[in-house]
Parts: sequence; C-alpha cells; structure tokens
Amino acid sequence: MEIKQIKAKDTQDIRHRVLRPEQPESNAIYLHDDLEDTFHLGAFENDVLLGIASFYPEKSAVITNPTQYRIRGVATERRMRLKGLGTALLADGEAEIWKRDADLIWCNARIVAVGFYEKHGYRKVGKSFVIPGIGEHYLMTKLNPNKKVDQDS
Repeated sequence: MEIKQIKAKDTQDIRHRVLRPEQPESNAIYLHDDLEDTFHLGAFENDVLLGIASFYPEKSAVITNPTQYRIRGVATERRMRLKGLGTALLADGEAEIWKRDADLIWCNARIVAVGFYEKHGYRKVGKSFVIPGIGEHYLMTKLNPNKKVDQDS
C-alpha cells in the first residue's frame, strides 16, 4: 500500500459511493476542498485508489484553540475495510498537520467511526448530534502531542 497526495476531484467518487450514496454526486464536493492549505490523501494498491481522506485548515465553532485542522471524508472501498488503509491515511495526515504546527485536529465522526478515532487518540467532545441526511455524529479532537496546549470544550 502507498499513501500519496491526490487532488480534491480524485476523492469524489469514493466519497459519493461510500459516504453519501443516497445523495446527489454534487454532495461529494466539500466546502474548502480547494483551499491553499487543504490537502487530500489517497491509499493506493497497485496504482488503484482504494481509500481517501481530506484535511482542512478549518476551525470548529466550539473549540477555541488557535490553529486547527479538520478531517473530512475518510473512506475506503468496502472490500478494503479493516485492512489498515484508514489508519495509514490518518497517520500520514496527522504527521503532515503536526509539521504545519497545528494545535489540534478535529472531526465530526459518524457513530460507526467513533471507536476508530478513539483507538487513534481522539476524544469525544460534548454530546452526539445529527447531521441531516447523514446521521448521528460526535465532535472528536486530538491534541498535537508535540505542543503543550489546552483543549477547550
């Protein structure tokens, strides 16, 4: 498996098929996909894209740490689940974000993904909430292990 940077448009097919199959394809295009400091990673095996993740310099409305990155659209082809692709994408994304000196990373994790993020050091903040058309989520955060910062909640 190889993790490499990809373009936003390269994430859209997997985002649509895996994360939003009941929605229009246009819903797989996310706000901030093309910001200068946004980056997207793909997990490849034999040059076939099998998993994706996107990372945005975006602040949460409820967390006040100065420098934040958001994870969105982490998805792998269904046949590749539980084979380490998500872990590899997350690890490479975190390494890049910590190089950029962010204080923390956050995401809105679907209920089915909470255990995955907890296993990688993220913690739930507050109560669960529903994103219409997608389902129940938790705000989850992870502090930069290389910095001494407080996490607001």
